[in-house]
Amino acid sequence: MKKVRWCIIGAGGIADRRSIPGMLLDPHNEIVAVMDAVPTVAQAVAEKYGFPNYFSNAEEMLKTVPCDAVYIATPVFCHYEQAMLALKYGCNVFMEKPITLSAKEGKKLLDAFKKADKQLMIGYMMGYHNLHVKARNLIQSGGLGDVNLFKLQFTCWYPDIPGAWRQTRAYSGGGAIMDLAVHCMELFTSITGEDFQKCTAYFTTKTFNYEVEDSAVITFKSEKGILGHIDVNFNVPDNAATGKMEIYGTAGSIITEGTLSQEEAGKMKYIYSPQGDYEAQQQRVTGKAMTYYGKGGNMYTKQFAAFNKLILSGKRDYTNAERALRIQELCDHMYKHNQY
Repeated sequence: MKKVRWCIIGAGGIADRRSIPGMLLDPHNEIVAVMDAVPTVAQAVAEKYGFPNYFSNAEEMLKTVPCDAVYIATPVFCHYEQAMLALKYGCNVFMEKPITLSAKEGKKLLDAFKKADKQLMIGYMMGYHNLHVKARNLIQSGGLGDVNLFKLQFTCWYPDIPGAWRQTRAYSGGGAIMDLAVHCMELFTSITGEDFQKCTAYFTTKTFNYEVEDSAVITFKSEKGILGHIDVNFNVPDNAATGKMEIYGTAGSIITEGTLSQEEAGKMKYIYSPQGDYEAQQQRVTGKAMTYYGKGGNMYTKQFAAFNKLILSGKRDYTNAERALRIQELCDHMYKHNQY
């Protein structure tokens, strides 16, 4: 069996909680070394999973341990430099979202990977959720008619935490938009196949004291005229939010709850109810819904499998990275034209 040998930069946090367990479910992945700037974290993760090598310096790791790919799960301000370092050592890179602090950095990075013929992919895992795949297939088959409205809500409770890099603009690039809205933007494009034509953001720091936004509403129009909005918050209690997506078309609707998350959970209700004449009485009776449920799969495993397929086949596909760059262009625009 062909395997992809992985080195990991940023072994704590999301890597330890989600990505490494997801990678280990697929026998095509072989993690040969981990690195973290905090030496005790690198050692603890290596010992926890039985990895043979651990480091506190990324270049030392890449010099020492041969690998095919590098997974980067560090704060956003590190992404450009660390991805370029991995490229210097001839590695393909899978990196957590968003792509970089700015679209300018992102474009330089993507151009460099294309020139070197190495794969770059960004960690937008929600498009692999079985219910989001179902929604995409329903839309592509005409099951909603002509889609005209798309709404997403994604929140978490993220209070003031001393030293938290996501709460410092220089490290994160922004708050709820850079951390949560980017997922929603990628998911919209993944499901509809359409790019954003225009978007406007309203955002503020309403509840907490950090310098990035804890609340944001984004309104948008797609290239083919779908209208929609994205609501993202760092100030809604986890148990009070639904992680909701709503899609409406000329022949029906899709409504999901609990699918915008790190797990393949939640449910989806689909109504197919095309209508002919105008109903003057407006005596509305909701159409019969078909209900589907999350299958409990691992979206992280699925995204790494898609990456591995490209690596092992020798093929290149930059669609994901190009989409991530476009999302960063939109974020740059929103932050520039709608000040804190």
